[in-house]
Amino acid sequence: MEKNTELIKNKRKIVNSLLLVLSMSFSVNAQDTTATVADSSKSSMVSIDLSEVPDNLLRSTIDSVSKLLSIPDRAFISSYLLDNHPIYTKGWGRTGNLLPQSTTFSDKDTFNFTLIEGEESFYINEFDSFNWGYGPRWGRMHRGWDLQMDIGDTLRAAFNGVVRYAQFNDGGYGNCVVIRHLNGIETLYAHLSKLDCEPGDFVRAGELIGLAGSTGRSSGPHLHWEWRYLGQSFDAMIAIDTSTFLLKADSLQLTGSNLQDPPEYKIRKTTTYHTVKSGETLSHIAQKYHTSVSSLVRKNKLKNPDQLQIGQRLRIR
Repeated sequence: MEKNTELIKNKRKIVNSLLLVLSMSFSVNAQDTTATVADSSKSSMVSIDLSEVPDNLLRSTIDSVSKLLSIPDRAFISSYLLDNHPIYTKGWGRTGNLLPQSTTFSDKDTFNFTLIEGEESFYINEFDSFNWGYGPRWGRMHRGWDLQMDIGDTLRAAFNGVVRYAQFNDGGYGNCVVIRHLNGIETLYAHLSKLDCEPGDFVRAGELIGLAGSTGRSSGPHLHWEWRYLGQSFDAMIAIDTSTFLLKADSLQLTGSNLQDPPEYKIRKTTTYHTVKSGETLSHIAQKYHTSVSSLVRKNKLKNPDQLQIGQRLRIR
């Protein structure tokens, strides 16, 4: 009994030390899940193991600790989450796998999320105009928002989380970043001109992850931004008030119907072709169908894109 009481006291001391984070400095061991904390209020060193932190304090603890550390020094946080936290131990996939999970949902499914907890924050990137929302578009499913930006505009993480994917994607996203957040949601950022993060980085809401661009299947500089859960996209408008672009609430409830493609999309999935007319260029055709020249060249195996023939039939999608 005395040993159990002493153990509880020790754990409380560790948690209390974490909560005094503003008066602490850190020495981090990136090989495990511990950090050595210098508590200036007591002139002592406390070794912190994230596995000792109660579940209900883990997110607030990580938020407080990560605030004072550079991204490389947060490696012990990522290590702990990837090895132990249920949000990260399932469906992470191998490096370079954009969407390792594929989950089928029923209408009766219900999922509850705490989007931000304690002092955590939410960040939405500044943009010039809201170009397109979520839903069927031009015969395919548009799985996010298109936000007009200039090439080189800074892009920042929406919530605290671990970068799962950061590389060029040849499926149309171009330079792309995917972050799995502590709240269980993934956000995807596509068409970047530059990547400023790496897989495994623990990033905080509002921290730089890249620069806006027009790489991949893109008709102009913009951010394509997706929200996903267990591999399935859903409309961020469920969580964000588009009159203010702030969260509607700190919590979110998704149903199975939110995580299913609308019925009209399932019957509109057809192949589209275009017949070249006099004076048309590949650039004009790409702009007309909101696609890219490189996509048309690839789909039609064009050896000389500058020499189109009148009457030539091109596959668009």
